[in-house]
Amino acid sequence: MRILLKVFTSALLMLLCLLIFCAKHYAAKNENELFHNVIILIPDGCGIAHMAITRWFKGAPLTQDSMDVSLVRTFSANSMITGSAAAATAFSAGYKTWEDSRKAKCLSMRPDSLLLPIPEELESSEQWRPVATVLEGARLAGKSVGLVATCRVSHATPAAYASHWHSRHNDNVIIEQMVYQDLDVVFGGGFRYLIDVNTEIPGGAVKGTRRDNEDLHEVLLSKGYKVISTRDELYSLESSAPKVWGIFADGHMAHDIDRQLLAPEEPSLVEMTKKAIDILKKNPKGFFLMVEGSSVDWSSEDNDPVGVVTEYLAFDEAVKTALEFAKTHPGQRTLVLLFPDHDCGGMSLGRNDVEPYTFRPDNMVSVISKASVTAEGASMILRNNPANTDPNVIRQIMADFYGIDDLTTTEMQKIIVELADTGYCNLEVLIGPMLSRRAGIGWTTFGHTGNDVPMFSYGLSKAPQTIDNTEIADLCAGALGFQLTNVTERLFADAGMLFENATLIIDTVGVEMSRGQLTVQRDAERAVFPFFKNIMIIGQDTILLEGITVYSKYANRVFLPKQAAKIF
Repeated sequence: MRILLKVFTSALLMLLCLLIFCAKHYAAKNENELFHNVIILIPDGCGIAHMAITRWFKGAPLTQDSMDVSLVRTFSANSMITGSAAAATAFSAGYKTWEDSRKAKCLSMRPDSLLLPIPEELESSEQWRPVATVLEGARLAGKSVGLVATCRVSHATPAAYASHWHSRHNDNVIIEQMVYQDLDVVFGGGFRYLIDVNTEIPGGAVKGTRRDNEDLHEVLLSKGYKVISTRDELYSLESSAPKVWGIFADGHMAHDIDRQLLAPEEPSLVEMTKKAIDILKKNPKGFFLMVEGSSVDWSSEDNDPVGVVTEYLAFDEAVKTALEFAKTHPGQRTLVLLFPDHDCGGMSLGRNDVEPYTFRPDNMVSVISKASVTAEGASMILRNNPANTDPNVIRQIMADFYGIDDLTTTEMQKIIVELADTGYCNLEVLIGPMLSRRAGIGWTTFGHTGNDVPMFSYGLSKAPQTIDNTEIADLCAGALGFQLTNVTERLFADAGMLFENATLIIDTVGVEMSRGQLTVQRDAERAVFPFFKNIMIIGQDTILLEGITVYSKYANRVFLPKQAAKIF
């Protein structure tokens, strides 16, 4: 009996701990916490160490230091260490999802099961279905919506707010949805995903990637968008401009410190943020804006402290712009949230070969400040130099651009070997750690880590303590006056249930190239719903819908706005 009692007590304690662990700690739906605007600021792939090192490098407080601070748990549905797509799904749509190359890397789609925090198989009706995001809810509420990033706009974080698919890597499907989502402002990179594989990008020799015979650049123009591609065009853009897409690179935009040398036509993150706010604030109903400093993550994956601190400083300027707007427009109550999607690199201020108690700021700053480009920028310069087999040329480039003027024989040999690799030259992850060692900065990995991350907030009457990343979506939705479950019900009804008395034909030919459609046949009438677009076609008429039609490949089901049933 005593043994049974101990087992029962232990099980009860474990259950209690699990309930506490899984509990949501912040009630976002609060009548006193409604906001006119919400601005989300995301430094992709960083943690406390990145911020501390940047603060020491800056020699002054970061803008975020004046904000309230909380902690956020970041695990995904299948791992303690999340990927960017799963993380973005959590804080944009409020659900855990999978990011596993052997199964799925979902963007704002529910999986079939959860492994964490406890194993659970979802009900069949919930498996592999799209879930609405804060951006989609804000748009339905009549607010203007915008996305700003320094990556290609179809990359994980911006994509999760405005698309729904099982693989974060299908940029053509993702950006198709974004074009048809009726967004007001989109700034970032990724022009090649808008145009056909046989078409050259304006001003360059790079061709597009699309194979669906649809030119999304032309689609944007036909929808009345202003489409720009240079910093000068951004500067000359009037704040009274109509909806705008600014796509400033064929892929990702350049690192901030690399722009002047390698991409002078591209705007900075703060310039894009200022212009986005100027355009969005015109709406009397308010706006939702997500701003991502995308390249902190990639610098962390290169173990490159130059990229980390310069990217975070560029991000800090965008934070300053957002916070200044919030403080100087009290009549438009604005909630500002700043949080990384996950930690990355296991960065540390200090390492085993550094004496900890005599480590001064100048020991680190003097090393990093000698570099004029990131590890990626230096690698590009080395790879493109025709004399890069000459040790003297390598030594000069490393000294002039990356600030390492004391390359060892071993380091030189490693660089020569890597440059000779015609298959995949990954020089960044070789030279980043070289500078880190000299700067006294440590790393544990070239990938993500599962640490909790900080969330800084401005505008809340009471900041949360430790929350799950899914609660951020609930917080934002509550701040804007809606519930995400209601938005999902309105935008993503199962077509089989919506048209249960009709014949449904699902054409999935070419769906991976963003083709395909649903045909609904009722007697002699027919309605066609092209996948990933916000239109339905009845006879000769094309009718705009309030959301896009999403095909779930894994469930072989189609989801579309409830509004369609009222029309057909």
